[in-house]
Amino acid sequence: MKWPPMAALLVGASLAAQTPAVPSAQEQRQADLARIQARIAALEQKLAESGKNVATAEEQLKRLDLKLELATEENRALAARRGELSARLVALSAEREKAAAAAEKSKLALVARARVLHRFGRFGYFRILLEARDVRAFLQSVDRLDALARRDGDLLARDRAARERLSADLVREQSVKKEIDQLYAKSRRETVRIAALREEREQFLARQRRFASTGREEVVSLTDKAARLERLLEALASQSTGETASPSGSIRPWKGVLDWPARGTLIETFGRHRHPKFDAWTLSNGIAVSLPPGTPVRAVYAGKAVYAQWLAEYGNLVILDHGDGVLTLYAWLQAVSVVPGSYVPVGATVGLAGVGPGREESGVYFEVRDRQKASDPVAWLR
Repeated sequence: MKWPPMAALLVGASLAAQTPAVPSAQEQRQADLARIQARIAALEQKLAESGKNVATAEEQLKRLDLKLELATEENRALAARRGELSARLVALSAEREKAAAAAEKSKLALVARARVLHRFGRFGYFRILLEARDVRAFLQSVDRLDALARRDGDLLARDRAARERLSADLVREQSVKKEIDQLYAKSRRETVRIAALREEREQFLARQRRFASTGREEVVSLTDKAARLERLLEALASQSTGETASPSGSIRPWKGVLDWPARGTLIETFGRHRHPKFDAWTLSNGIAVSLPPGTPVRAVYAGKAVYAQWLAEYGNLVILDHGDGVLTLYAWLQAVSVVPGSYVPVGATVGLAGVGPGREESGVYFEVRDRQKASDPVAWLR
C-alpha cells in the first residue's frame, strides 16, 4: 500500500514522536551522580538523627553501619565524578587538537602572506598605489589595497583567536587533570576510611560477643550466688530453735523503727534490677550501703550469731538469728567482730565495712529474712 506524500510525512512524524528518546552517556552519568548524591543526603540525615538517640549497643552498631554506607556512597560519588571528568578530559583533548590544527593553519597562512609582502619589496603593498598611472587606476589600487588589508586582518584575527582558544583549552585541560588527581587522592583516603570503619565494626561486634558471653557468665554467677546463700539459710533455719535471744522479746514489734546497721548512701535497693553492665534482670534480696572502709557495722537487734565467716560472692558474712523465724545478714565485711554461737546485743559491732568480691567501692550488704523469705530491709528500719 502506497501512502500519499503528506500522509507518509505525518505517519513518520507520529512514529518519531512515539519512539522514546535514548539518553546520552553524559545524561546517564549526570542522573547516576544525582541519585548517589540524593542517597548521601538521606544517609547524612539518618546519621544526624541517630546521634540524638540513646547510645545503646544497637544504636552504636546502627551508626557504624550508616557511616560505612555513607562512606561507600561518597566513594561511589567520587568515582562517578571521576568518570564524568575523564569523559570531559577526552572531549577537551579533542578540542585542543582542533585548536592546535587551526592555529597551525593560520600560522602557515600568515607565513605565506609574509612571503608575498617580502616579494613586494621595501614598500610592500604601497607599490600597488605607486604603480597607478591615472585616477581610475589609483582608485582601483586603493580598493585592492583595502581588500588585501582586510584579508590580512582576518588572517591575524583568526590566528589570534586560534591561539587564545588553544591557550584556554590547555588551561581547562590542566584544571580537569588537577581535579581528577585530587579526586583520586580523596578516593584513596575514602577507601582507607571504609576499611577502618569495617575494622571498627568488626571489633565492635567482637566486643559485643565477648560482652554478651561475659554477661551470661555474670548472670549465671549471680544465680549461683543466690542459690548458695539459700542453701545456707535453709540449713541454719533447720537448726534454729526459734527462741528470741533479746530480753526485749521478738523483733517483730520493732519493725519499722530499727536503727540502720550503718549510716551511708544507699547504692542498691531491694527487688528486681537491670544489671548495670549487662542487659539482664537480677533480683536483690537486700540493700547495699556505701561506707568508708573500716566503718563499724552494728546489729540492728539482739540475736545469736549463727554464721560468721567467709562465703563466696559475699565476702565475710555475719548472720544473726533473732528468733521467731527472723534472720539478719551483714556481708562484704572487711573483718568479723563476732564468733559463731555468741550472743550479740543490739547496736554491737558485728564487723567492719569492706569491699565485696567483684566490687569496687566499700560498704555493707544487708538482708532481712522472715521465715526464710526475703523481706525489704528498709521496711524494718527507720
